[in-house]
Amino acid sequence: MLNSDTFFNTLSNNNNNNKIQRRFTNQQIKSLETIFQFESKLEPRKKLQVAKDLGLQPRQVAIWFQNKRARWKSKQLERDYNVLKASYDSLSSSYDVLNRENQSLTQQLKRLHEVMEMKAKSFSSGGNSSNSNQEKVSESDADSSMKPEYVEHDMEKTNGDTWDDFECDQLLDEDTSNQWLNFWS
Repeated sequence: MLNSDTFFNTLSNNNNNNKIQRRFTNQQIKSLETIFQFESKLEPRKKLQVAKDLGLQPRQVAIWFQNKRARWKSKQLERDYNVLKASYDSLSSSYDVLNRENQSLTQQLKRLHEVMEMKAKSFSSGGNSSNSNQEKVSESDADSSMKPEYVEHDMEKTNGDTWDDFECDQLLDEDTSNQWLNFWS
């Protein structure tokens, strides 16, 4: 009959024999890493040959390659994620900048249209001096933030008219020419 100490020692030794972990030597790991660079999966013959050359069991080689593929895939996913995240962050930043620029240009265009409407109303009604002072203030506000390249482009888009289509005959009478001078001063 076994006493309890002998029973536990026997049980402990059996578990240790089943779970013997053999560590790979540095040379074996270097060889396995080199082979993995060229082949991530080994054919059965190649696995037997590598095991024989390195003094390992074929199962050890198979498990090492399986674990290495899992680690490599995990690292590859992490690298891909980091590349995609950096790309997303860059695009998001660019989108924010473009969105702010679009809002700014929309506000500038709106102010320019308001100034043009005020000028048109002033031009058609004969214009009075109090309106022209207000127009100068609002015009200077709109013009100070308006970039020249946008003014040309937006002027052509307003009614489909260009300055070439404007009839100069309208400027011949004196009241009209005075209003025109006030418009540009």
